[in-house]
Amino acid sequence: MTSEPVPSSDPPAGGDRRPVNRKAIYSVICGFGAFLVLWVFPFGAFALGVPAVTTGVHGRREIKLSRGSERGDTVAIAGLTAGATTLFLLVLTLVLP
Repeated sequence: MTSEPVPSSDPPAGGDRRPVNRKAIYSVICGFGAFLVLWVFPFGAFALGVPAVTTGVHGRREIKLSRGSERGDTVAIAGLTAGATTLFLLVLTLVLP
C-alpha cells in the first residue's frame, strides 16, 4: 500500500501568478513621482497628482470587479494616497503664505 502525495493548495513557488492591474501601477508611479517633484516643480506635481488619484480609483474599481482574477489593490491604495497627499500639500502651500 503506497500513499500518494496530496496536492498542495498553496501558490506555486514563484508566487501569485495573477496579473497586477495596470492602472494600479500607473497610480503608484504617478503618485510617488508627484511627491518627488512637489517642492521643485509644483505644476508637475499637480499634473502627476491628479492622474495618480483617478487611476488609483479606477484601478481599485477594476480589481474589485475582476472577482479575484487581478491583484494590486494595495498598490492602487499606495498610489492613491501618495497622489492625494501631494495634492493636499500643494493646496496647503498655495493657500498659506
